[in-house]
Amino acid sequence: MIPSHLPTATRSTWRGPWSAESVGRTRLSSQFGIGALTLLACASCRSSKLSEAPYSFLRKGQTAVVWKQPVWNKHKLEGQFDVGPVPDFSGGPDNFFNEYDEGSVVGKYEIALGLRSYLVEDTTIEVGIGYRQYDIEDLSPVPDPSIRFLVETVDSMQFYLALRHYFQTPTFLDELMSDRWRVFGELGFFLAPGISVDANLQFLTTTQPFDSTADPYYFLSATGGLAYQVSDDLLAEFGVTWEHLLDPMRVDLTSTVDLAGTTVTIPVKGEITPKGGLVFFSLAWYP
Repeated sequence: MIPSHLPTATRSTWRGPWSAESVGRTRLSSQFGIGALTLLACASCRSSKLSEAPYSFLRKGQTAVVWKQPVWNKHKLEGQFDVGPVPDFSGGPDNFFNEYDEGSVVGKYEIALGLRSYLVEDTTIEVGIGYRQYDIEDLSPVPDPSIRFLVETVDSMQFYLALRHYFQTPTFLDELMSDRWRVFGELGFFLAPGISVDANLQFLTTTQPFDSTADPYYFLSATGGLAYQVSDDLLAEFGVTWEHLLDPMRVDLTSTVDLAGTTVTIPVKGEITPKGGLVFFSLAWYP
């Protein structure tokens, strides 16, 4: 495939053909967001006296502004890629690959804003928008070690619709939990118009930056968590969410590089299926 007289790309710092350059460095933006929420949560620990029974707003039909901050997010990735034709510089026929590989998506910075309204007693409906920025680790679309995809940043906007139910505190937990605490469950539907990828293609000794996108995709979520009513108009929540993609995400990573005056195109198309979840903290304010 690759002639012996052509130097190949160094692998001294390689952590995978699709390995984020930012692996191991501190995610300052996430830490800032988590720290700000932690301070706010601590400040709210001095719960004010309620003027009405806890969760009265769930029976009044009020609307809340919701700020959700994921504090941990990791998904397993499964990818199936069709690669080729890749030129053979030794004069042989072009090469084609069909590659299956696994990797992971690690959240880097995420935030979501929504509006939550009363639906029926103890049940709410929420619509919102979220932004996620993350790294992709250890996913190799191409089996040839002379071809490497180095992802810098992956960005995604998501719109969602969610139904949530707050359960009454069981009688046997009355002594352990005040009536300000509620367990909740939620089902959500998400639409992501697409993702954008800032990456580099490294082929032999040449590195070429390129941008790519993925088709729109949909996924479902299931969430469970605990809510605590801090005051008449403020609710603090902590939960765990599992997300399931409804259809594989289709991506086109085709790129070109200039090698010794010759333009070389590396066609790469594939389908990626992420599976995983996140842990989040949120605040709901009822004005």
